[in-house]
Amino acid sequence: MKKILLSLLAALSALGPGVVCSAQEEKPARVKAYGFVSNYMTFDARQVDAGTPDLFYMPKDVKMSGEVDLNAIPSFRMLALTSRLGVRASGYQVGETKVSGTIEGDFYALNGTAATLRLRQAYLSMLWDNLVLGDLVVNVGQTWHPMAVDVPHVTNEELGSPFNPFNWSPQVMFHWTVHKFTWTGGILFPMQFLPTGPSGKTLDYNRFGMIPEVYLGVSFAAGGFLGKAGVDLFSSKPGWIGPTITDVSVSDRTVNYSRVFTKKLETRLFAVSPYVYLQFTGGKFQIKAKSVLAQAGEHMNLLSGYGPTFDWNRLELTYTPMQDWASFLSFQYGRKFQISCMGGYMQRLGMTKKLFGIDDANIRTMWLNNAVSNRIQRAFRATPTIAYNLGNLTFSLEYDCTGAFFGEGTFNMGGLFESGHWVLHHRIQQMVKFSF
Repeated sequence: MKKILLSLLAALSALGPGVVCSAQEEKPARVKAYGFVSNYMTFDARQVDAGTPDLFYMPKDVKMSGEVDLNAIPSFRMLALTSRLGVRASGYQVGETKVSGTIEGDFYALNGTAATLRLRQAYLSMLWDNLVLGDLVVNVGQTWHPMAVDVPHVTNEELGSPFNPFNWSPQVMFHWTVHKFTWTGGILFPMQFLPTGPSGKTLDYNRFGMIPEVYLGVSFAAGGFLGKAGVDLFSSKPGWIGPTITDVSVSDRTVNYSRVFTKKLETRLFAVSPYVYLQFTGGKFQIKAKSVLAQAGEHMNLLSGYGPTFDWNRLELTYTPMQDWASFLSFQYGRKFQISCMGGYMQRLGMTKKLFGIDDANIRTMWLNNAVSNRIQRAFRATPTIAYNLGNLTFSLEYDCTGAFFGEGTFNMGGLFESGHWVLHHRIQQMVKFSF
């Protein structure tokens, strides 16, 4: 315990000398540009629901007109939207504090038919590697969510989503490495990947909710093995006005009540999402696996969300998160010539509490990720890839087989459909990329 306290004190004291030290104690930064130019050619066997130009996608449901499925229409497109440019400054030191910074953008966002520059990352890192016990790194700014940073072996832009979290957010994140363990903790705030709710996708649920997203985790690295475990704690305030329930009684297993006017809501959505990640590297071979038990994870591009429920003890409307299980397993072999494959599976497990809906109170029954059909209850994906690396020039060919289970009829009080059907989709994607 004494060593831990000494390490923390040393980290805090390093901030002071770094501010007041003379110019002679500073080391200048080295600035380097980096990025890549990439182009995709994509063939889809049927229509898809997706984000910007069909890169984050799921197949559309069957839409019959007579004996014809109107969504069983193949398509082809060419894309250069994911080309990226970044600048990294490193090597700067003031006092005992080593500082680096990264700013990165790409051309993924579309303005009509023209691509516009989008901010991906903009953060600084402060390192203290001379502490009594371990090294401390503090990242401040917008960068990858800790649960999303480890991605499967694919060349597509969705990087395994929705079977893997995909999110970068403004954050303050501490990484404390002691021997082979790294302890991570900090706060985040949604910005580009927003939660949904009664008012659509907006950061207001968190901005006025006043409680930041919290991440806590630990990783272990030894030899070619890397293991991680962590938990994401998410809280928001989706609504401010709700119904007032009075005169509650129960007869014949039916709840009877009266609803009058509205009142200010003080209730919040609380969601807990644990995950585990394993990786092994040996020579030219690498294998990765990740599993996430997500609650209200739509802001991480998972097929999740939440809905209204009712606290009968407090007679107040509140919220219940949808639980989802999302996992992937992937491997890669080779350097110049590479073969790889990813397998992913996701399934909605239902709300943590029973749903409660009031037809004319401006409350929809569920608020789910609306990038794709909210009737998708299960999905799988298999993605074999071959790639040829000629220095910084990469050619790849990827086949993507995705199946989605669409619920039919009405969902139950847990937000799940009792019946449905599978829709199978095939995609072939070729990529050429030059990295610098």
